[in-house]
Amino acid sequence: MKVLIVEEALRTLHGHWYQYISDIVCGGQKAGHEIEVAVHQEACSEILQTLPCKPILRESVFESGSLVRSQRNALGRILRHNRLLFEDLAPILLNEQSDPYDVVIATTPRMDHLLAYQRIAMGLPAKSRLRFVMLMIESVGSYRNESPERLRFSPKTFPLRAVLSLFPRLPAGQRIKFATESTGLANQYRHFCGRRFSLLPHVTELPDLSPYRMEKSGEWRGGGLTFGTYGFTRYDKGLDILQYALHLLLARGDQRPSFNFIIQWTGDYSLPDGVMVKQDPILADSSRIRYIPAFHASDDYYHWIARTDVMVLPYRRSFYRDKLSRVAIDAALAGIPIIYPKGTWLEDFVMSHAAGVPFDEGNPTSLSLAIESCQKCHAELKELATSRMEKTALFFSARRFFDEIGTVIASHA
Repeated sequence: MKVLIVEEALRTLHGHWYQYISDIVCGGQKAGHEIEVAVHQEACSEILQTLPCKPILRESVFESGSLVRSQRNALGRILRHNRLLFEDLAPILLNEQSDPYDVVIATTPRMDHLLAYQRIAMGLPAKSRLRFVMLMIESVGSYRNESPERLRFSPKTFPLRAVLSLFPRLPAGQRIKFATESTGLANQYRHFCGRRFSLLPHVTELPDLSPYRMEKSGEWRGGGLTFGTYGFTRYDKGLDILQYALHLLLARGDQRPSFNFIIQWTGDYSLPDGVMVKQDPILADSSRIRYIPAFHASDDYYHWIARTDVMVLPYRRSFYRDKLSRVAIDAALAGIPIIYPKGTWLEDFVMSHAAGVPFDEGNPTSLSLAIESCQKCHAELKELATSRMEKTALFFSARRFFDEIGTVIASHA
């Protein structure tokens, strides 16, 4: 297949976008697909040098959230961004002579993008074979009183519901297919707009971590397992819960704890009551706990994951009940046991693809006990996690992703 991936967030190396798109591209090319990536006009040099890029996108909606001051302003932003995206993509997609691609894959579409794709689809000649796949990865609902039977949707999401419900009835609507990454999210969207979303695996592929493990960069003194937590520092990630749990562990142990901790901290954040969460100075002063900043090079992540014995995911269930975690998949691919919140997608994931210890979401005491439990049974967990690595790699491979893409677009032929 000839494929165009559209990801305007590809401007810097922050977050998981670069690794995610790189894994799709590299794996897809190995499987024989021709792939190009539409990225931000100001994409950094490493992105431009390592990916088959078309730097044509003028704006990233992920950097313009601060522009939203009211519903009226939000509507104006949505219409403006759709217009810009149409103007950026139309010159390379609306070709009356021949189709430059078989499929266009939008990896993080929102309301700010959907109208542009519909307008492009309407402008294609009838004989065009071009299809569009919208990969929706954000939750659209929440659960009242944590009950899975009481899924609710904010009034702010109603415009998206209207658009998704209308798409099949719009001209050229059959050219656009919607997909998501987990059964839970597919269920949310089915209740949300009455449509069945296809399932696509979240592609991730780790390099050989042996060279990173051999690097010498100030290893811990005194031994012990190394626990790691990586990703953006936000309320949904639960770093405040983790810091509280670490205090409990230090209080229960002696002055020389037998664990090491790496905590990535990309910035302070606020709790719903307005209290700011910052790096804890007492923890930062511990010789066994290290705070690291946001990654600035593509292989920084691999450097740290290679030194991690247990991956700790202190996530809040309200955000991760149905949403997957790339860090969890990477841990499974590396054979690293996981500490995860009960009652989330992560629980089902670990049962099938990984190994780990659960904790009661939002409960620092439960999290601290899970950390201690993982210390005691790490050898058994490591053995199970290692035995599932090959199966997990196949399930989340680019080859399987493109096989599923082929099925998705064939259903609209």
